[in-house]
Amino acid sequence: MTNATRRRKALGMSSIAVAILLSACTTTENGKVMEANLSLTLMQAQAKVIEYMTDTITVLPPGAYLTRYSELNQKVTLDPGGTVPCNDSNLSKDTSVDYGVTYFLTSTETADIPGFGDPIRNLWTERGWKFRTYDSAGDSTSTETILPDGYRMVLEEYARGASLTGSSPCFPRPDASDRPNAPVQIDQP
Repeated sequence: MTNATRRRKALGMSSIAVAILLSACTTTENGKVMEANLSLTLMQAQAKVIEYMTDTITVLPPGAYLTRYSELNQKVTLDPGGTVPCNDSNLSKDTSVDYGVTYFLTSTETADIPGFGDPIRNLWTERGWKFRTYDSAGDSTSTETILPDGYRMVLEEYARGASLTGSSPCFPRPDASDRPNAPVQIDQP
């Protein structure tokens, strides 16, 4: 089972967006193929993904935050992110990978969550980040943006809430002992 499959199952959704997000890591917002960034490390990739996610939630109402705690069982957390091969047909130890992590959007005011999509899309528009919105499998809508530096985010809105997934451009596979450890919660700055 791949990390991308584990992420989808942990969310309890059958979203195609996460699979697309993590398997299409080698294209830019302009559709150009991007080579692996040979100087990027797992820790740098994770830090930048977290930075973009933190920046994204600044436009939400006070009390909004990102959490890896499952909305179905608060004792369960989503995985701390992970790496997947950029080219699914090349699983050798020398293949490049990307880093991805998913969080639930949460608020101290639960009623606000269904309205989180518009402020996030407005922020992305203000930044000049192109995005596309489409219906995903089931009852969810996904909005995907590819940033100019190759990082990606997917906002998934569904009947009971929303999630935000971020992933990095491709980089050389890290040592097997190098494990990502994304924070369990990301608060607004």
